[in-house]
Formats: sequence, structure tokens, C-alpha cells
Amino acid sequence: MMAVAYELLADLAALLKDRVGLHIKPDSYSALRLAVVARLEEADGAFQGAEGYLDVLRSDEGDEELRSLLPLVTVGKTSFFRDERQFRALAALMPSLLDQGRAAGRPVRIWSAGCATGEEVFSIAMTAAEAGARPGEVELLGTDVNPEAVSAAARGLFDERRVRDVQPPLVERYFEAEGDGFRVRPGLRRLLAGVRPHNLVSTVYPRPQDGAWDLVFCRNVIIYFDTATTQQVLARFHAGLSPGGYLFLGYSESLFRIFEGFELTEVAGAFLYRRPEGAARPAVPAPPPPPPAMAHRYVAAPVKHVRLPEPAPSAGAPPALREKPVLSPQEVLDGAVTLFTEGRFGAARDRLERLLSQAGEDLAVRLTLGNLYGILRQPDRARESYQAALALEPLSAEAHLFYGIHLLAAGEAGAASLELSRALFLDPDLALAHYYLGRCREAQRDAHRARLCYKNAIDAHRRQPQGRRQAFLGYYPDIPEDGATFARAAEYALAAL
Repeated sequence: MMAVAYELLADLAALLKDRVGLHIKPDSYSALRLAVVARLEEADGAFQGAEGYLDVLRSDEGDEELRSLLPLVTVGKTSFFRDERQFRALAALMPSLLDQGRAAGRPVRIWSAGCATGEEVFSIAMTAAEAGARPGEVELLGTDVNPEAVSAAARGLFDERRVRDVQPPLVERYFEAEGDGFRVRPGLRRLLAGVRPHNLVSTVYPRPQDGAWDLVFCRNVIIYFDTATTQQVLARFHAGLSPGGYLFLGYSESLFRIFEGFELTEVAGAFLYRRPEGAARPAVPAPPPPPPAMAHRYVAAPVKHVRLPEPAPSAGAPPALREKPVLSPQEVLDGAVTLFTEGRFGAARDRLERLLSQAGEDLAVRLTLGNLYGILRQPDRARESYQAALALEPLSAEAHLFYGIHLLAAGEAGAASLELSRALFLDPDLALAHYYLGRCREAQRDAHRARLCYKNAIDAHRRQPQGRRQAFLGYYPDIPEDGATFARAAEYALAAL
């Protein structure tokens, strides 16, 4: 592999932290190195080595290249059994899938789209093996846009730190010590059909040898696409999945108002997208029209009568109480939003806090809570909630945006401008962020830069009338989301300067 100096990787990590808010620890520099090498090889000498590449990223013209690098950096961020709930769901599905495959004389067909350096695809293989899968009974394909990551996945050699996430009995069964690391045993490798490069933006998608995929994993990938690209990718996943097949997405990836071909269902405590039985392939929908001003809706996929486990009621409870359906996280969020719109802010806050304690972290809930705490004049809790949201997903444009708005309201114009700049790096067409950054510059008594920000808000609205590339997560009834509102506000602000 091409050498990239540790000091240069540290400088690049600092640049990513400053520009995007993405924190890359030194023990993750190997993934960062893979991403840099992939970009240098694609450029075929255009950047004059790693030092020249960093110079380009630091320049005023480096934003577009940094956006090209980001998906490679984030795709490389992975671990074994990442999101244990989803692997519990996979373990619950595998026995019936294996039975169906044996009855039909075919393997269970699984695609890991975005397998990075291999932890995901081998986690899937171990789960299948634990369910009783034998060689030939699973056709498991791993793909990734980063060719260096694919090479690492194909080697199946992981350092000791990576394998610490794997339970010791699984390490003993499926790995063998080699040097300072562990290599995947041949028996587990035989469940893989292959690992190869593939770009989800391409028009050609891999298909199983016979039929369609039973399961597709594509986690924490589509959040980096614009809406049109996301719709194209989802349409191809839908076409490639068998009726009744499941799509595993990342926890912060919602299809609400983006794609209607899947239904959301709950399996063993995890929420998955399922292609309905007998459903026709849907046409790729047009991007949704912008909602009216002051009508901001949170984004989360509609849930189809799902249940979550809860403590069993006491034996003396009446039958009606024992049979009361358990609300899903989405239904709880729906109820909290209803309370929110009725002005019952405290009740909405309490409901969402209980949801987090029972169901775990959720980006939309965290962002909505941040807004609620601000309305309830609890600035410290609002700050904590926004910071928790950014810890969940540091590349969430809306998390940086609304945290920046909160900081500006708290009188912290310098910190607010940093968060708003990060939001604009992730989505340059975010008219709201341009407008509020202008407000920050005014607070900093920088009229020249404030004018530039307001002009940028107007230009962003011309490029993207919706005001943003992706629908927002969270609920913010006091902040209009459409670009026209902030373009007009920017015009008024310009006239006043």
C-alpha cells in the first residue's frame, strides 16, 4: 500500500474535525489511510502525492474534494456486530430463511453493500453459521466503493483491537491467531460468494446466481447521498430484493417522504425495511415538494403495527391491561409531536426522555428534545442533547444547523458560526444555515461577511428552492424549513445593512 505519514494523517484528521466536526481517533487512522490512498490512486498523480493532496484540501477550492473523501472515510468506520439489535434480528431471521432455502434447493442470498474492511460481512457470516448454515447454504456478497477497503476485507486479517468486539467463543470458532492479529478461518470464508468493489451510484447492480436477494445490508451509506441518488439506489435495492426480503439501513436513515416501496417492521427489537409480498416495483418518486412555511415535520418512517417488549404486567392485572399493545418508538415520537403541537411541551419532553431510556439513542428524538429543552428554557439540557445527537452522527447537517441556532440564541456567536459552517460544508444549499451564519457575523460586527452570507442564502434558494438537499430529522415548529422564507429574510437583512 502507498505510504502515508502518520503526521499527515493527524493533520488531515484535524482538518476533518475543524471543517466537518468528524472526530477520527488515532486508532482509526488505518481507515483514513485507506481513504486517502483510494483518492490518490483514482486521481492518478493529479495531487502530487499525499502532501499535495492535503494542500488541496486546505485550499479554498478543496471543499468538493473533501466531500468526495468523506464517504470513503465514513464507510471505513466500522466494527464487528455494529448495532447489536440488527444482528439479533438477523439471528432471528436466519433459521426460517435457511429452512426455506433448503426446501427450495437454493442458498440464502445476502448482500452487504458497503462492507468497508470486512467486519460487517464476516459478522453476517458468523451469525449465519451460528444459525446452522453450512457451506453452499448461504450466498454472501460483500461490496464497497473503496478498493483498498475491499482488499483488506478479502484478506480477512484483523488486528487484535478489532477482534476485541467479538465474543471469545466466536473468536475461538471462527478465527485463528496470526502474528499480532487474527485471520478468519477457511470454514467461515466458504460462506462468502466474494468481496469486490462496487459503487452504488453506478447503474449496474450485482445479482445472485439465481433469483433475488433475501437480505440487503446497506447501513450508514445513503445518508451521504442527495435525495435523487437515494431514490435511485432504493429503487434498485427494491428491484433486487425478493418479495418479503429485508433491507437493513442505519439507525439514522429514514425512507419517510423519500421512497414508498418498503414497509417498516420490527424484528427482535430492531426496525427493518421489508419489500411487501407481491408488491410491484415502484417507480422512482420525484423529490417531495417543500412543505408550507411553519409546518416543519420530523422525518421518520411510518411503522406498520409493530410491538416492542415490555415488562410483563402483574398476574392480577385485568385482561384489557395485559393485552394493551406496546407502542413502537415511532408511535411514541408521533404522540410526543402531537403533545408538542398542542403546547404541552413538558409532557412531550417526558415522553421522549422515557423513550430514550427504554429504546436507546435515536437521532430524531435527540434533535427534537434539543428543540424542546430550548423552548422550556433548559439551555444546558438542550446543549447536551444536541451534543449527544452529534456524537450519534457527526455528519448530520441538521444536527450542526440546529445546534448552531441554539448557540446563537445563547449569545455564543463564535461557536454558533463554527457549527453553521460545518452544516454548510455538508449541505451547501442549506439556506437556513447561510441566513443564521449571517446573523452570527452581524453579532460579531462583521458587516462585510454578513452581507456575503445573506447573498449566499438567496443564491442557495435559487439553486435549491426546497432549502436543503435532504429532509430533516427532528421536529422544529418554530423554524420554517423552506428556503423561500430565509431567502426573503436575507433580502430584508441585506437592505438593512
